[in-house]
Amino acid sequence: MGYQDFSGEAISKQDKEFAKEFENFVNGRMCFAEITGRELSRAHRYLQQQMFKVFIGFMRQLAHNYQKGYYDDRNEWASRVAAEAYGTLVDKELVYDPDYKEKEIV
Repeated sequence: MGYQDFSGEAISKQDKEFAKEFENFVNGRMCFAEITGRELSRAHRYLQQQMFKVFIGFMRQLAHNYQKGYYDDRNEWASRVAAEAYGTLVDKELVYDPDYKEKEIV
């Protein structure tokens, strides 16, 4: 599977639209990532749980991409940090991912 080639995976129209809208927000309308993250934490506690699942899904994909070499200078830091963090969550059995194999991170 090539970089960003998720053919065969089902995604709802709403999920795809949200991902694009979030991409656009980050690419020009966001002022400060830390402040935006803090503001998201004001959501209802159930919604915080759901938002965190989205965050974990994003981190998981970056970690898998990093292991496969699907990154470049523009996202190497995010990919490497995701791989380190996600690997720790898998090692501590806080998330289950039998497809994630620990390997030395360069």
